[in-house]
Amino acid sequence: MARRLISFVLPLMLCCQAVIANDVPIQKNEIKLYVSPANVEQATLALKLDYQKAENQTVCFFDTNDESLAAHHLILRARQPADRSGDSSVKIRMVAGTSELSKIEQAIQPEQDWTHEADPMISRSLNRNSITKGLLAKVVAAEKSVSELFNEAQQQLVTARMKDFNWQTLNRYGPIQVQVWKKHCKFEGFDEAVTVELWHLEIAGKKEEILEVSTKAMAASDAHSHALASQFYAAAKAAGLGEPSKISKTNKVFDFYRSSR
Repeated sequence: MARRLISFVLPLMLCCQAVIANDVPIQKNEIKLYVSPANVEQATLALKLDYQKAENQTVCFFDTNDESLAAHHLILRARQPADRSGDSSVKIRMVAGTSELSKIEQAIQPEQDWTHEADPMISRSLNRNSITKGLLAKVVAAEKSVSELFNEAQQQLVTARMKDFNWQTLNRYGPIQVQVWKKHCKFEGFDEAVTVELWHLEIAGKKEEILEVSTKAMAASDAHSHALASQFYAAAKAAGLGEPSKISKTNKVFDFYRSSR
C-alpha cells in the first residue's frame, strides 16, 4: 500500500516542481466595454438589471488643474459604498514601454487593461481596502485632506513618478453617484460573471450617464488573454451591447468635468 502511495505521489510532486520551475506566467486581465447611449436600454434588458439590486456608491477622482497626474499616467480614485467601508486606488496605466518603470512600480504585478480587441493598456495598481466610512464625504466637504484617502505605499507610488508632489494641489472630479451590479450578471457565450456600473455625472445642471460592463479574468499566456477578450466582446455584441470603442469610463469622466470648467 505504501509503495503504491509513493508511486502515485512522487510523479505528482515532480509535476508540481516542473510547473514551478517553468515559472508559467499568470496574467491578470480586466476586460471592459463602454456601452454607448444608444445601446443602454438593450444592455439593461440583456443583463436583467431591473430585476437585480444594485449597490449604491459615491466615487471621486483627483488630479491637478493642469492634469499633471494624467500626464504621468497616474489615476487616483476613491469609492464609498453606501453601507460599508470604502476603498482607494492609485493606478499607473499606459501602453507598454511608454516610460521607464521605477523599482516600486516594477514590484507591482501588471494587469492587462482591455477596452478593445487590439493591444491592451498595461496597468499597475495599489489599493487601500479599508477607508473609514464617511471619510470621502469629509474630503468632499473640504473637512479632510485628499491625502488621507491614500496610505503611505500609495503616496510613495505617486512620488516615484512625480518627485516632491504637493498633495494640496489636487482637485476633485466628482462626487459621482454610481450603481454597481456584481456576480449575478452574465452574457450568453461567456462563462465568467460580469460587473455592470452605471455612473451618473452631474455638475452645474449638466448631466451625463456612463454604462460600463467589465470582467476580471486570469490567463496563462498572451494568446489566452486575447481569446478571453475576443470571447467577451463577441458575447457582448451578440447581446446587443455594440462594438468595443477604446473608450474608458475614466476618460469619459475627465472629459465631462474638463468641459464644465
